Amino acid sequence: MVILQKEGKADYLIPGSYRPIALENTLSKILEKVIADYIVDTAEEHALLPQSQIGARKNRLTLLALTLLTTTIKTTWAMRKDFIVLMLSLDISGAYDNIPYKRLLYILRAKGFLE
Repeated sequence: MVILQKEGKADYLIPGSYRPIALENTLSKILEKVIADYIVDTAEEHALLPQSQIGARKNRLTLLALTLLTTTIKTTWAMRKDFIVLMLSLDISGAYDNIPYKRLLYILRAKGFLE
């Protein structure tokens, strides 16, 4: 835990003039990064991800996602001017806390990440 002074406080003898900040375990962060990099590199090496997936991939920037989106729309409109293009966008970041871990381990084994 690190204790930081809050800016602009008149009296630093009062405990409320400080902000405690809990530092997460650095070793676990390093281990998580090493494992994540291994999974990403292996997935790229064995082409386990579809080409259209842009998130969480190296050299796949937001600009590429926007280019892919606009190109798809323009191609659709070029085929048929009367087509209406609809898009559904989901924020599923909160869903990761609810993934059944046994199913995830099964998929990782099936993809060759685990023995």
